[in-house]
Amino acid sequence: MNIKEVASKAGVSITTVSRVLNTPEKVNNKTREKVLSTMEELNYTPNWFARNLQTSRSNIIGVVMPDTLEISNMETAKGVEDIAHKHNSNIILVNTAYDPQTEKTQVMSLIERKIDGLILIQSLLDSEDIKVIRSKGIPFVFVGKNDNSEGENVVYTNYDEAVEEVINYLAYMNRKKIAVILPENQEFINREKLKGYIKAMKNNSLDINESYIIKTENSLEGGYVATSRLLDDIKPDAIFAATDTIAFGAIESIKQNGLTVDDVGVVGFEGLEAGAVVEPKLTTVIKPSYRMGLTAGRVLFDMIEDELCEDANSIMLQAKMKIRKSCGNKERIREIW
Repeated sequence: MNIKEVASKAGVSITTVSRVLNTPEKVNNKTREKVLSTMEELNYTPNWFARNLQTSRSNIIGVVMPDTLEISNMETAKGVEDIAHKHNSNIILVNTAYDPQTEKTQVMSLIERKIDGLILIQSLLDSEDIKVIRSKGIPFVFVGKNDNSEGENVVYTNYDEAVEEVINYLAYMNRKKIAVILPENQEFINREKLKGYIKAMKNNSLDINESYIIKTENSLEGGYVATSRLLDDIKPDAIFAATDTIAFGAIESIKQNGLTVDDVGVVGFEGLEAGAVVEPKLTTVIKPSYRMGLTAGRVLFDMIEDELCEDANSIMLQAKMKIRKSCGNKERIREIW
């Protein structure tokens, strides 16, 4: 007997049965009583209860990320934490500095501490590492795709489509030489963003040149220096900065070179709150970092408490472009706040 059979017998969804077990206050009285009656009729004992009779839960979730200084990572962690607290659990946050070996070591250390599950943000684990985690019986969810996340539980956003929208808009603004500044270390994400960039450039019959694409550290200084190099070299009329932090540095470099966003438009990616107060206000793509954490947390606790892990969940949350002034937009009606 399992939760799926209870749901089928009661004529409700598996999610509804899960809510009756874990957050009954969120289910209306009639439905709750129907589910509970079905459980009694089937003599069903929830898996989490049976497991707790055998082994004690630690009520701790491990959250593994490559850089705790990246605001979007911390927003994701906050989403996970908010879900964990609703399940009377806490999180342990670890930083891997974009190093695969460090990530592997940190993950094994967390497993040894008998955590209940893992959230892996921008993970660099290989297929063998994933097999080891699975062999330990530890539920895990990826936040962000990687080369080895196929067939696993993963929550991600549409980097390629979002960047394609950015380039299409810059082309609409009559920008012809569109450069890209990417952060170092984010190899998989960079590939996804470049996919959208290249597709849109081709669709708009715009030249693509290797010198248009450069990498730098994900910092204000990195964005400033990279933009200065571009202005000295190819003299772009627009820059897509793959993070808002790099975009802020790019805007400052443009100012220092005696130019304005009318000369060189700038678009970022992340949707940091600071983008609404810099001058000019930053056009950016809003990455749903917090909601990605919430969603990943919910999937993880479904796995922990209901053992709903037969089918992997691949959940995409839409990134959205927010148009402000830094791209050279002058049409007030198009500005989205």
